[in-house]
Amino acid sequence: MENIIKMLAGSFGIPPQVANLAINAATKMVLQKSSPKTAESLLSSMPKQLVEKFNDDDRKQLVTTQIDLNRYDLIKQLSEITNIKDIDKLDQLADSVLDDIRQNSQINTSDGLDKDELFTALQSLYRKRSL
Repeated sequence: MENIIKMLAGSFGIPPQVANLAINAATKMVLQKSSPKTAESLLSSMPKQLVEKFNDDDRKQLVTTQIDLNRYDLIKQLSEITNIKDIDKLDQLADSVLDDIRQNSQINTSDGLDKDELFTALQSLYRKRSL
């Protein structure tokens, strides 16, 4: 987790504490956007250091309530946290954070969900790329 924070901080010119806040905010938004069952599976698959940052009330809300969030909500939240105003840089930051969340989640599909289903909310927050 520390390596991810340092990499983001260095890549985007933000303090490590701010990079940590950005990761936490993006993680929470992915979980909020996920269905309750998916959020519960994702919480159990994410790095312990990340999940421990959510208190019991947050975890309960994340696994019982789904919120319709979009890319704009993520960009706005990251801008408020980092004070980055450059949209292109925010787009890159958002995708980097989402990639880190995906790559560091240890998926166990024993609960009947497949990887695609688990990452549907995360995928919907990525920048739309034209082919």
